[in-house]
Amino acid sequence: MYSLSVIPDFIFRKVILFGKWDHEHSMLLGPRVREGVHGYHVVTPLVRSDGSTVLVDRGFVAKDAVEKGMFRQETGEVKIFGMLRTSQSRNAFVPDNHPEKGQWYWTDLIAMSEFSGGERAGVQPVLIEEIFGTFK
Repeated sequence: MYSLSVIPDFIFRKVILFGKWDHEHSMLLGPRVREGVHGYHVVTPLVRSDGSTVLVDRGFVAKDAVEKGMFRQETGEVKIFGMLRTSQSRNAFVPDNHPEKGQWYWTDLIAMSEFSGGERAGVQPVLIEEIFGTFK
């Protein structure tokens, strides 16, 4: 695989990735509120052609859309633009994540990559925040 020790040197770098979504291991991170709307951030593993997998924060989805299954679930190869990010620090007010219940309150890359198959499946504890719109 790749050396993950260099990741901190590249935080906030823009990247372009190609791969296929692993929707079976999508995670809802939240709850979150955006412009008064309750919802979640969807984090989905992206399986790249070399077999390695990274986690992608695909952005905010309203709770209603999640409940109706109405958020994007493309199949086939996709091209995404994104920015390299890190795990979040958990403060005293944020509850524990409960992967077995599908409850993710904070970004714990180690636990999220394990949930998605872990090292045995080529899942790296790397988070890309997808950028929508113009990529410069």
